[in-house]
Amino acid sequence: MNIYIYIEGAGDEDDIEQLPRQRPGFRSGIRSGKETTTGLRQGFIKFFQELYDIAGENIKIFIVMCGSRSDAYENFKIALESQPEAFNVLLIDAESPVDSTLTPWEHLRNRTEDQPWILDAVNFEDEQCHLMVQTMEAWFIADLDALREFYGKKFKEDKIQRGIKQLQNVEKVSKATLKVWLNAATRHTEKGKYHKTRHAPKLLELLEVDKVRKASPYCDRLFTTLAAIMGASAS
Repeated sequence: MNIYIYIEGAGDEDDIEQLPRQRPGFRSGIRSGKETTTGLRQGFIKFFQELYDIAGENIKIFIVMCGSRSDAYENFKIALESQPEAFNVLLIDAESPVDSTLTPWEHLRNRTEDQPWILDAVNFEDEQCHLMVQTMEAWFIADLDALREFYGKKFKEDKIQRGIKQLQNVEKVSKATLKVWLNAATRHTEKGKYHKTRHAPKLLELLEVDKVRKASPYCDRLFTTLAAIMGASAS
């Protein structure tokens, strides 16, 4: 069995090669050639190392960065048709608070901003849809040690610490607030203000997964689900 994880986010030419067979007329949002940015795939590979360890030699896990969230969903659907023998997973930002009574698919279908491209997601397995709540940056603030290591001595975490203490949950932090917190914490560092395509790949590699899983139930759900699919229990 192979596992393919189709993720919202910057890709590169290597990701283009891993995309499933395309429907006629469909164009991936991944840039190629001179415009290619540093993709997030290597960062996610490092972040998911525990899952690769569980997979061993018998199961192959493929990380595919797809560009926009709608492109990630399109590639996920194509994969269901072109490689039905694999376990195909969609991983995208939630973009807004998630009601715990709803499945991830229901959350996406209820979002006006994600219509109409998500409305046909009605017959897919719940285990195949996973959310970064509310965005991937919530995972970063779950591990302040990783942020300190990357940004250095001039990293100012006070606003992030106060905010987390007040909200008690990194998944309650909005996308806009995460941006404000990270900008304030990093603006005076040698690397400059947080920049998704320049900084996020390395930050993913530095994250301590256990910290993120404890702080983010939806991240833990992803690891637990894939470990179960592979016939093992995540640590």
